[in-house]
Amino acid sequence: MSEPRPAADFLRDILQQAGRSKTRSAYNRALDALLPPDVRPHCQVIGCRSGRLVVEVDAAPLFAELSGFRREELRLQINELVPEQPIAQLTFRLGGTGHV
Repeated sequence: MSEPRPAADFLRDILQQAGRSKTRSAYNRALDALLPPDVRPHCQVIGCRSGRLVVEVDAAPLFAELSGFRREELRLQINELVPEQPIAQLTFRLGGTGHV
């Protein structure tokens, strides 16, 4: 049987989750501003860790365009819109995995 966890551990976990959610929202707003309205529903921020933003794309042609031709352009534009949380690497993942 495991030892009970202190309440402070639970509070720390909750605050970390809230911080990640806030950061993810900032990146989603940036994508809202940068991607055309017909493209945006096909892209979802699934994580950001250690300066690496991961965006899931649900269509192979769009994945090829974003990851092959627009990755650096979008990374720089996102960093302009979210200067408090700059990203060093923008990664696109083809739909359905949901893991960072």
